[in-house]
Amino acid sequence: MKDQIAILVSLQQIEIESSSVNAHLCSISKQLDLLENSRNELEQRITDEAAKIEESQKLYRSHESDIKQNQVMIKRSQERLNSIKNNREYQALLKEIEELKRTNAATEDLMIDCLNQIDDAEKRTAAMQEELQLVQNDILREQQVVGAETEIAGKRLKELDRERLKMSCKIEADVLKLFQKVQSQQVRGNAVVPVQDAVCHGCYVNIPPQMYNELQRCDKLRMCPNCQRIIYWKQN
Repeated sequence: MKDQIAILVSLQQIEIESSSVNAHLCSISKQLDLLENSRNELEQRITDEAAKIEESQKLYRSHESDIKQNQVMIKRSQERLNSIKNNREYQALLKEIEELKRTNAATEDLMIDCLNQIDDAEKRTAAMQEELQLVQNDILREQQVVGAETEIAGKRLKELDRERLKMSCKIEADVLKLFQKVQSQQVRGNAVVPVQDAVCHGCYVNIPPQMYNELQRCDKLRMCPNCQRIIYWKQN
């Protein structure tokens, strides 16, 4: 049984390394996902700013059109002034001209607001485009890293699979079944742990003296009565 325990320990090390490699792949993949999310957010913000610019430009053109129409009306009214003889009508027309001029002045202020909004949006867009370029550069570098490390990890995982298969062929079916069962029940930690100085290194609880003595015989698999892991005796 001692050789079976040694195989179990080796098999467990293979499983640990496989999990570590997969966790590393997951980690670098998440980093790439974060960068791509940042890129997508920036692209959306740039699109939103472009929509704001377009809306401000549309509003500016509308104000510009209103001013032109009012200017035409002012010109026509001014031309009519020379032909009006009635003072009341003359004053009313002057008032209408002044009102149109005040409206144009207010509209010109709105046009200036539009230009300021466009300018601010263009500055924000330029800053975001610079940031986007940096993120895209980071993505390219990260993609290269992920590609290289994925290739290396893939090769190592294949090697570990071959080693796992080799080890599994050397182990007794009932022993392997027990190992897999215990392993599936362990959310954290190993399925096979040593016992040293009567202390289980899975839960760090003392095992009974009689069991500790029996464990040193290495004649069969034993389970920790506390954490239910497979245990084996480890000499000091």
